[in-house]
Amino acid sequence: MAWPVRFGLLVLCGALFPLTAQKVVSARAGLITYLQGPTFLDGKRVILKTARFPQMRNGETLSTGRGGSRAELLLAPGIVLRLAENARLRMDDTNLSDTRVTLEQGEALIEVVQLAEGNRIQVELGETSTEFIRSGLYRMEISRNETAQNTMRIYGGEALVRSGIKIVDVKRGMAVNLNPDLAISPFDRKQKDPLHNWAARRSFELFMSDPDAREKQTHWQPAGGGYIENKNFGVVFRAFLRREMPPPTIRPLPPAEHP
Repeated sequence: MAWPVRFGLLVLCGALFPLTAQKVVSARAGLITYLQGPTFLDGKRVILKTARFPQMRNGETLSTGRGGSRAELLLAPGIVLRLAENARLRMDDTNLSDTRVTLEQGEALIEVVQLAEGNRIQVELGETSTEFIRSGLYRMEISRNETAQNTMRIYGGEALVRSGIKIVDVKRGMAVNLNPDLAISPFDRKQKDPLHNWAARRSFELFMSDPDAREKQTHWQPAGGGYIENKNFGVVFRAFLRREMPPPTIRPLPPAEHP
C-alpha cells in the first residue's frame, strides 16, 4: 500500500499566511489571487497589492515567466486554477454561469473544491473542451514535444471532454489525450513534481486560513496524530490549531486581617 507524502509543516491558524492565504470572493471569474515570480497580464507585469486583486477581463491573457514562476486564478468560489512556470491562458468569459478559459501554453492544475449550482466551468485546449462535473483535481498539459500528446490527468473527480461531436467521460485515475481521438489510459496517481507539491501546499494554506472551510469542506480530512490529508493531492500535512485561551479567572481577595 502506498502512503501519501507527509510534510512537516506547522500551521498556527490566524498566525501564518495573513497575505498569501486569505479567503477571497469575486462576482466574476478570473480574479488573480496569488503570484510567485514574474507574471504578465496582456504583456504587462502584474503586481499584487494587499487586499487588492486584479480582475481579468474577457479576451485578456495571463502568462508566467521562467524560473519557478506560478500564478493562482479564482475561476469561481471553490474553484482555483494554478499555472505552472512558462504557461499562458486566455480568459474567454468571466461569467460564473458559463466560465470559459483557454490554456494556450504550458501546464495548469485545476482544483475544484465545490461546484455551485448553476455554475459551469470549461477549459479549452486545442480542439477540445473540458467541463468539470465533480469536485476533484485535474492537471492539463500542452506538450512541448511535437511527437507527444496534450493530456489531462484526473487525480480525483470527473469531467466531460469534447472534440467535435465526440464526448468522453473521464474519471479518477484516468488520463485523456486532448486531441481529436480523446484516447483514455490509466496513469500513476502517485506521480508528483514541484508544481504538484506547490499546489498542494497552497490548497492546504487556504483551507487552514478559512474557519468556514474547515467547518464545511471535506477536501482536507483528519489523518490522525495531528495530520490532515488530501487524497486527491496524495499528501499529508501536520497542523496544530491555535486554540483560544480561556479568560482568566478572577477571584476576590480575602478580607484583610486586622491585628
